[in-house]
Amino acid sequence: MKLENKVAIITGAGGGLGREMSLEFINQGASVVVADINIEAANETVQLLEEIVGQGKAISVEVDCTNVGMVDSMIKKTIDEFGKIDILINNAGGKADRSLAIDTTEESWDETIAINLKGTFIVSRQVIPIMLNAGKGVIVNTASASAIIASAAGVAYTAAKHGVIGLTKQLAYEFGQKGVRVNAVCPGVTATPKLIENNMAEDGGPWHELTMAAPAGRYGKPADIAKVTAFLASDDADFIHGSAIQVDGGSTVI
Repeated sequence: MKLENKVAIITGAGGGLGREMSLEFINQGASVVVADINIEAANETVQLLEEIVGQGKAISVEVDCTNVGMVDSMIKKTIDEFGKIDILINNAGGKADRSLAIDTTEESWDETIAINLKGTFIVSRQVIPIMLNAGKGVIVNTASASAIIASAAGVAYTAAKHGVIGLTKQLAYEFGQKGVRVNAVCPGVTATPKLIENNMAEDGGPWHELTMAAPAGRYGKPADIAKVTAFLASDDADFIHGSAIQVDGGSTVI
């Protein structure tokens, strides 16, 4: 198990990719802090983890990643419970307003940037000093195929996810030689429960034609993303710094 004895905070872990990442990390031996703005969803994820490994390896924390006080409370709870933070997965995000740029309101822009970029910055900023003090740490940010190309996800989401890659590179530049390794994973369109429930993983959906024309010819599975994230968090990826790994079935090459 490549993450044995590691402690990982995973934000946005109440469902979707974050829940799958939590399952993968537990299976790889890590202790997991399941952080989400929806504490009930986070508790459900912890229950799933405890069915695999029993109690004591996972806890849930309510957090709004744009709220410094809540982020600091999450960090304190992690240290109190597990004594350290080895890995931070900045997965919280969402709110893709698919309006054209000329129809996007300032309110929608600000909210989307906050959820997808500001929160990633704040959590990283608050966790990095702990990693520096320990002399090592790993951060993996969830970006998107929309961090590589323009897409139907809309101007604010595309700008925010491009910003996540810029943030990733800057953090790697500033802290890589001090022991903190930072990378990003860029999922393509992934068939999460939410996507399926909203009937967006079907013929006629906004990304269907591109997804089916890509080399993989299918939607991503949450496990596809979780496994790559776990690899980037492991010591096997020790020489990877400041990279944005595309896990998109090749959709960004066409």
